[in-house]
Amino acid sequence: MLLDTPRGMDDLLPDEMSLKRRIEDVIREVFALYGYLEVETPTVEYYELFAAKSGEEIRERMFDFVDKAGRRLVLRPEVTASIARLIATKLKAWPLPLRLGYIADCYRYDEPQWGRRRRFWQGGFELIGSDSPLADAEILQVSHDVFNRIGLREHFFKVGHVGILRKMLGSEGVNEDKQDVILSMIDRGMLEQAIDYAREVGASDEAAEAIKRLASLSGSGQEVFQQAEDILSPWDESRRCLERLREIVEVAEEGGVSSRIIICPGMARGLSYYDGFIFEQGVSDIQISLNGGGRYDKLIELFGGKPTPAVGCAIGITRIMQYIMDRGVEKPRPRRPKIFLAWVSGASSGYVMRVAHALRRIGYSVEVDVRGRRVPAAIEYALKNGMRYLVIIGEREEEEGKISIKDLERGIQQEVSLGDENRIREVLS
Repeated sequence: MLLDTPRGMDDLLPDEMSLKRRIEDVIREVFALYGYLEVETPTVEYYELFAAKSGEEIRERMFDFVDKAGRRLVLRPEVTASIARLIATKLKAWPLPLRLGYIADCYRYDEPQWGRRRRFWQGGFELIGSDSPLADAEILQVSHDVFNRIGLREHFFKVGHVGILRKMLGSEGVNEDKQDVILSMIDRGMLEQAIDYAREVGASDEAAEAIKRLASLSGSGQEVFQQAEDILSPWDESRRCLERLREIVEVAEEGGVSSRIIICPGMARGLSYYDGFIFEQGVSDIQISLNGGGRYDKLIELFGGKPTPAVGCAIGITRIMQYIMDRGVEKPRPRRPKIFLAWVSGASSGYVMRVAHALRRIGYSVEVDVRGRRVPAAIEYALKNGMRYLVIIGEREEEEGKISIKDLERGIQQEVSLGDENRIREVLS
């Protein structure tokens, strides 16, 4: 029906918008705290930008269409590819490292369900130009800080390193495209199919068994690293990736990341441009992650830029909103003016607007009663909407160039000259 929103696309009502803005405000606070410069990219991009390396699952779920000039376009399904394009083009001369942040709406043709909407919002942190474990650990730090500031304190991280499986499969003669398929299957919980396919494309029984053991291995502490190291003993390059993961975790913990960190040596993520450290962030009472990211050292080069290491994350604003709303957590109230301007019979419309303009000019937000309520009804409306002051004007106030200000909290009403800005400030303080 035309009066409904398209399936999976949501209207946001004032209380929902207030919650969304609060989450965005927190993300922007952390942008400033760590030095991330906010950018914005187009909602519509060329199809090829995301088809190149976003992975089969993303390609299958993109909203794509042909414009009037015959060009194939998409509604962006995520933003990292757009950031990589930006670095390869308009920002290629900027000094590195470069920290970029964004808040953006994305679109995927998913089956709508909890945590999956066809239009959803993300807040991203992208650290461009460093391959140091410090950069990977910083992405965990910013994620930790955002969740704590929002109030999601019982959160945890699952961390891995795509290189562990990629290096193993590469040494077995499995090319990168086939690695992408295997990792996508693992990410979607299709472990047995992934192992069977790995064998089909050349992986040895030893490697297939190692993948199976790594995928079932997870936990906190050094024991997990030791068990993974034993499994990876035939593959030196994979062991070096494991050691890199250990270093990232140690640096992050020393840098104040106090949440539980679960080590998952066989972890994979659906986006096929990830080639190093990866992670997901969640809370204990839901299965779906609320944040995720990782390292993509080859993506900028793929789009014509210089070889540039990069790491980042995309915080699920829409998912966090749904989680908070479902749990009945007190949400921020919509921001409304603290002053309600009411008028009684005899006051002219011109004086009403003159008073509103005078108050706004000196810095006060004012909502004007455009329905002509009686004073008791105006008081009721103001209190219901969290307003502190009622400004009342009538024929006498207009003739004398005054206003009456009623403090609804203290029950005090005072008359002030409209031209006495200092006195108005004193009464409204």
